[in-house]
Amino acid sequence: MKLTPEQIAKIRQKEAKMPDALKRSSEVDYYHGWFFVTLNTRNVVPVLSVCEGDVRKANGEIGAPRCVYTKVGRGVMEAVASIPNYHKGVVVDAFEIMPEHLHILLYLLPENREHLGRIIGGFMMGCSHAYWDTLGIDWRKDHPTHSATARQMQDRDHTRSYRGPALFVHGYNDMEPVTEEEVEVKRAYIRDQVRKRLIQGDNHECFRKYRHQHSRNWTVERCQKAIGADRCFKYDAANRERAMANVQTKLNKDAAGICLDYIGNKSLLYSEKKLPLVCHRADAARFEEQKAAVLSAARDNWVIVSAFISQKERDIKQQLMVEQLPFIEIMDNGFSDKYKGTGKAFYALAENRLCQISPWVYEYQKDGTMVSREMCLVMNELARMISGREDDWWKTWKLG
Repeated sequence: MKLTPEQIAKIRQKEAKMPDALKRSSEVDYYHGWFFVTLNTRNVVPVLSVCEGDVRKANGEIGAPRCVYTKVGRGVMEAVASIPNYHKGVVVDAFEIMPEHLHILLYLLPENREHLGRIIGGFMMGCSHAYWDTLGIDWRKDHPTHSATARQMQDRDHTRSYRGPALFVHGYNDMEPVTEEEVEVKRAYIRDQVRKRLIQGDNHECFRKYRHQHSRNWTVERCQKAIGADRCFKYDAANRERAMANVQTKLNKDAAGICLDYIGNKSLLYSEKKLPLVCHRADAARFEEQKAAVLSAARDNWVIVSAFISQKERDIKQQLMVEQLPFIEIMDNGFSDKYKGTGKAFYALAENRLCQISPWVYEYQKDGTMVSREMCLVMNELARMISGREDDWWKTWKLG
């Protein structure tokens, strides 16, 4: 049956209001593969568990970081464990029930015939039933599933059912891990959730976000000049204008002009000893020389500033992390309100070894989002602006 124009308009209106993180992708097979699913309690109420333990103790030790589940949380745990009972083609690989949200890593087997949305919908219903049990709501009595009264008492956004409030927000965020390495990253993320929450609580100032910071040297004109000087845009006016327009839509700005957001150790920004890191293809043959100079400078208390875009730059970043040397990282996206660093960056922020700064407005992104060439040019220019030096300094650096 074809939808009427009014029905199509209603669907589009509802989709426009839905956060990007809760939208499904038309390019993903939601019947098979790995999925990392996040569900948030309504109004972000911490009713599922309490985080406790000693962050100095390793996982598995007595007193290590852990979640102590509430009665509601225990009901959710039972619902998680029962997923394979209702859906034979689903494997629950890992999960953690945090105070106000839940992460589940699911594997949908080749023989699975149910859409991920249907599986999660049934699970959310089971969790709401467990929630109603704690509220004393007898939802099993006179269950009018198919009656007109039941349909009238439900709202379209599932804020309430005919019996009581829903436990989770309508909709869910999914990320699809592809490789075994990415799956292991998700497992580690779930394992470390409680430890990170406790560390963040003890070091909350380290994760404070500074919004809409201005510098008289950071201007739209400077960004445009960096793009215009690039070989791909210098002699192609149409392509240059397109690139500049793309950057303009993404730059963070307020009434006073373009601005910057940052998180972490702000004293690194005020250091008088800062050096930019940009690895150019023209210098590829001299990379080992550049790497040795950068690490030598960092060991001599110089703060390295980089967007760490290329693989060579990321190799240097990895070594900076290994040696626990402080640096400033220019990010290719803005910071969400919940952002607290990912992976090793979280611990670097907690230990005041890192400052992350971004010239961009935050946009929800799925894994694998590509960064445009013009954005890279702007971030490299920001590295030069912050450090106050050109990026070829390493060519004259004398190793100690």
